[in-house]
Amino acid sequence: MVSVSGTKERVVERVVQLRHEHSLSQKQLAAAIGIDPSSMNRIEKGERAISVAELVRASEFFAVSTESILRGDESSGVLFRIEGHVNPSIDESLRLFRGVIRDYFGARATVS
Repeated sequence: MVSVSGTKERVVERVVQLRHEHSLSQKQLAAAIGIDPSSMNRIEKGERAISVAELVRASEFFAVSTESILRGDESSGVLFRIEGHVNPSIDESLRLFRGVIRDYFGARATVS
């Protein structure tokens, strides 16, 4: 189960780790996930939260699960797709993911 305490820090650490493993600059990763390089810098400094859409695009780009980024590890998990193609066997993971996103981004955040 994913704990929400420290989630923001784990997300940042994992994104930075993946960026380094792929020998990418902040500018290159920013371009890959469709954000401004200064936004990528602010995310890595902890000054700006990564959005749900950006998190999903990063997980797709790195071919890892969003869960592994949220957990801060390399565990296998579900690779959520922006297109919404969700395997029915992952209902519980999706429910958990939605809960973590609500806790991370606030009560008004939604994941559809």
